[in-house]
Amino acid sequence: VMGGVLLFQSAPDFFVSLKPAVSFAAMLEGKEVKAGTHVAGDVIYVLDYFASESTYTQRQDGSRSGSRASGNYYLIPTAEGFVGLKSRQADVATLNTITVDTFSYMETGIEPVTTIRMEGSVKVMDGTLVNYYKEYLTDMGYTESEITAFGDPLVIQYVSFTAVRVMFAIGVVLVALAVLILCRRYNYKSGLKKAEDLPG
Repeated sequence: VMGGVLLFQSAPDFFVSLKPAVSFAAMLEGKEVKAGTHVAGDVIYVLDYFASESTYTQRQDGSRSGSRASGNYYLIPTAEGFVGLKSRQADVATLNTITVDTFSYMETGIEPVTTIRMEGSVKVMDGTLVNYYKEYLTDMGYTESEITAFGDPLVIQYVSFTAVRVMFAIGVVLVALAVLILCRRYNYKSGLKKAEDLPG
């Protein structure tokens, strides 16, 4: 069961990790990305974040713990439009610095000097996140038709593919071990006498 759970959780990202990675620079040069694309490389330009995420613990009595920041959703420019980037909280400070450098580059032409390496899987945005994405683009001056022309809103979710590969390997080993145990033949010989040999 544990092996099956690990395979179920890690299989989608494991197969994404086997695909050739598309860099952020390649996206700026016109390389298309879609749901399931493997993205890896240095983030060069960032246009601020349009949503933030926090987590909390729901207790059995109905109360909950205080919210804890767990990352932001940044807007990344591509040749065809924009794509979202979900960061870890540990990367927020660096990405905020790149945001400042990006806007400075747009005004002065001085290239950003700060970069950060990110790796993840492209997924389709859903829920209220799409609304925040569209609101941000509207505030930037894009019309509804222009936003629609960008295509389905996508987001790059940070993934530690090393951890995914380890989980997948452990899952395979556990499932293989379970199959091996089930397939073994046990020769069981009872030490009891036959019924007709028993007294009375």
